[in-house]
Amino acid sequence: MEQIKNVMDLLKFLDNIEYGWMDIDKNVYLNTEKGYKKKYVLSKPEEVIESKVGNDFDQVELERAVFKNLGLKFSTYFMVYYDAKKLYTHTFLVYEEHEKFYWFEHAWEQHKGIHEYLSLYDLLTDIKDKFQKIHKLRNMDIDYLCIYRYKKPKTHIGLKDFYKHCENGENVLI
Repeated sequence: MEQIKNVMDLLKFLDNIEYGWMDIDKNVYLNTEKGYKKKYVLSKPEEVIESKVGNDFDQVELERAVFKNLGLKFSTYFMVYYDAKKLYTHTFLVYEEHEKFYWFEHAWEQHKGIHEYLSLYDLLTDIKDKFQKIHKLRNMDIDYLCIYRYKKPKTHIGLKDFYKHCENGENVLI
């Protein structure tokens, strides 16, 4: 990762990572959620680099390691919508520079890039709107949407423990 000197280098580097996930036995899964709820574990950044696979949770942890190394001010967020039928989630990283806020996104292919905002409120509102559109939540009840700012989780934790960790973070109201 020595070749990553700035956020643009990181975005290019992440193009080597496919969206997918790895289980505790290091089996890789692409384009499937079969077994995900029971078998998924949060990968270490080094494992994401080695396997070239990671979902948004895994990619954000790799991003966290790089942003920390670059000395940038950043936060990680977990957005979740509690629907009676299904749980919709997304994690992402936000950084501040020159009194502006930036959404750093790689895992959501259709929104990949670095997006600039004048305020954190504008940034989170935009992501919420995109989240609603991507998941086709036309009648989304905003009371069931939560955004948590969360700290670094332990690696190799399962899906339920990852959710629990994020939900114990700071609830951000928009």
